[in-house]
Amino acid sequence: MADWQAWAEPVSGGGESCLRCATFSAGVPHDLVAAFAFSLASPAPVVRHTLPESTEDRLIVIPAG
Repeated sequence: MADWQAWAEPVSGGGESCLRCATFSAGVPHDLVAAFAFSLASPAPVVRHTLPESTEDRLIVIPAG
């Protein structure tokens, strides 16, 4: 059984499929789980070539420059 689980949805509780999901067992070091959670929650821009259709109205696209 997993001790830690993290996921990202387009809308919290929206019933849509998860964009990302990770499960960590009890053997995973807590600092690694913390680093994963920090990066998942980071507001820093992420370079993408295409966006999922379900997120088009929810994301702000800023061209690289």
